[in-house]
Amino acid sequence: MSCRSRFVSITFLVFACSSSLLSQTNPSSDPSAVAMAIRSHAAMTQGTAISDVSLTANITWIAGPEPEAGAGDLLAKGSSESRIDFSLNGGGKRTEIRNSFHGPMGKWINPDGKSGKYALHNCWTDAVWFFPALSSLASLADPRFVFSYIGEERWNGLSSKHVRIYQVQQGFNEAQHLSTMDFYLDPTSLLPLGVAYKTHSDSNMNVDISSEVRFDDYRLTNGVLLPFHIQRLQGGALLMDIAVTGAHFNTGVPNETFDTN
Repeated sequence: MSCRSRFVSITFLVFACSSSLLSQTNPSSDPSAVAMAIRSHAAMTQGTAISDVSLTANITWIAGPEPEAGAGDLLAKGSSESRIDFSLNGGGKRTEIRNSFHGPMGKWINPDGKSGKYALHNCWTDAVWFFPALSSLASLADPRFVFSYIGEERWNGLSSKHVRIYQVQQGFNEAQHLSTMDFYLDPTSLLPLGVAYKTHSDSNMNVDISSEVRFDDYRLTNGVLLPFHIQRLQGGALLMDIAVTGAHFNTGVPNETFDTN
């Protein structure tokens, strides 16, 4: 046998063994869930390829002692980078940043000027939670993401189709628990009605806090169908109410926008 033939045979054997090992360790996605995710993403994007999004919005922040109104910007690039900046009418600015430059990470800056990094175990869920077209619904080409169809359910008083998505990371058994996103899709249009997931205590990844994002008032804007009303809840309480006022796509948002240093 020639050297070239031996090389090809060995390469094929290594590939076959690797593929076999991967198939044994990684669960397969449910074809029905994959089909629903494809249709949902197509309904939102209308065939437009989206690399980044810039939203302007009126935002009510309800985490403090009294609700505070303000306005701000919500930016995202791909599915792993996001940034929210909003100024409150009573003074102060809130910033939230997520990126995956060196693995998933995030940073927050409160209106009082205090800041800190998100715990790593709180950075496995979708970075772009406010724009579902760049959520994990768009991660079909990434073999780390597993899609499953849970069934038809009532969610937030609405009929829905429940699709669950989570990540598999070799050598990190907690990835599924920390990354699971439960999408609830309109049974007719398959537009996302909302998504539920878990956040966790900074000091303990096993302390689960129920979190939700709800979407409604979808409008066609610059060729893309996006929700103009977004609500984020934590522990069952409304944390942020967002009314989108404008949207732009593929403007070339620079990576530096999402720097957490």
